[in-house]
Amino acid sequence: MQYQTYETQDQYSVSARYYDLLYSERFSADGPFYLERAAEYGGAVLELGCGTGRITLPLAQAGHRVVALDNSPAMLDALRQKLAREPAEVRERVDVVLQDMESFDLTGRFGLIISPFRAFQHVMTVEGQRTCLQSIARHLEADGRFIYDAFTPSVAHIARMLKHGVTWTLENECADLASGHVIRRYCQVRPMPVQQMHRLWFKHEEYDGAGTLVQTQVERMEMRWQYRWEAHYLLELCGFAVEEAYGDYRGAPIDEAAKEMIFVCKKRDGPP
Repeated sequence: MQYQTYETQDQYSVSARYYDLLYSERFSADGPFYLERAAEYGGAVLELGCGTGRITLPLAQAGHRVVALDNSPAMLDALRQKLAREPAEVRERVDVVLQDMESFDLTGRFGLIISPFRAFQHVMTVEGQRTCLQSIARHLEADGRFIYDAFTPSVAHIARMLKHGVTWTLENECADLASGHVIRRYCQVRPMPVQQMHRLWFKHEEYDGAGTLVQTQVERMEMRWQYRWEAHYLLELCGFAVEEAYGDYRGAPIDEAAKEMIFVCKKRDGPP
């Protein structure tokens, strides 16, 4: 099945280059969770904010039909390159779609729609969140589920960042075995509490085998945080009920120690 794609301005082109090196092992706890839920609910899976296919590919390898949607051409190019190395039966299960998750329009409905690894937090306005959730509701089977996660905002951590100011922090370092280079990723975070958002800068330094800096690339992005009950009310407003809510992918509650908020949602009975 082929879907229409829309050209978008790509603010993730730098991250796409380094994403798999930096994140493939650091954030892996959610993979088994989504595989389990896809098997439970059945039907086709729609992944919003699929990136380079960290979740898409395991789902397709497990036999699920997946529509992988993202607004970053560079991220989707990386996914296509990985798909090209997969067997034909895996490639045939995946449709790669370039659209914006705020107002996507696809053919058919899905038994499971997911937005892993905080992708929903890149929708920066309340109106954009509403149109995204309304699009999800239109594309979800009557008995399907929508699952997404967000980080739990820490007021204490935000206060510390505001006190100490914006500084570069080494976030991750890894080796690129193909080139022999070392990649160091630094991050600056500017909290904006009134807007409930972080403005982030990521600096990628690439060093050759001799330790010489050969390339530096910087990109900026923004993320909007939600508080738990704000999320509940927004979901209810858009026609959903929160069926389950977890503080991690092992099923812990959302409490003061939780770093994640994972919401499993179903359509609410009656009009939104």
